[in-house]
Amino acid sequence: MTDISKNGVRLHKSNFCAIGQQLLPLLESGESYRLIVKPWKEKRSINQNSLSHMWYAEISAYLIKSGRADATPEWVKRNLKRTYLGCEEITYTDFVTGEKVTTYEPRHTSNLDTGEMHFFLNQVERWCAQFGLALTIPHDSEYQKLKDKQNA
Repeated sequence: MTDISKNGVRLHKSNFCAIGQQLLPLLESGESYRLIVKPWKEKRSINQNSLSHMWYAEISAYLIKSGRADATPEWVKRNLKRTYLGCEEITYTDFVTGEKVTTYEPRHTSNLDTGEMHFFLNQVERWCAQFGLALTIPHDSEYQKLKDKQNA
C-alpha cells in the first residue's frame, strides 16, 4: 500500500476492482482516509531531467567564467529550484537524541509532472536569456518539440 499512498496509482476501468481489493483492508480497521482523484499526468521525463542537468552545467560554467567560483552545477541546481519551485518543509529526527528539526528544502523535480517540469525549464531559459546566456536546446528534445507545438 505504501507505493499507492506515496506515488499514487493510475486508475482506469480495467484495474478499478483490483484497487478496491487493495483498499478494503484499510477500511476494515474502522479508520477514515482521504482519497483524492485527479487526472493522471506523467512524471517529468528522463529527457527533461537530462536537459536540466545539461543546463545546470552550462550555467555553472558561465557563472564561474564570470567570476562566481562557487557556482558548481549542484549549486546552480539547488538555487534555481529554490527560486522557481520554492521549498517544502522537511522534518528530520536525530536517531541518537530523538530531537526533531524542521527545515526547508527546495522541491524535487522528480515530483513534478511533465507540464510542471516544462514550465520550470522555461523559467530557467528565460532567466538565462536576460543576461545573454543562450542554453543548448537539442532540436529533438521534448522541450524543443513542446515549444514548437506551442508556437504553431
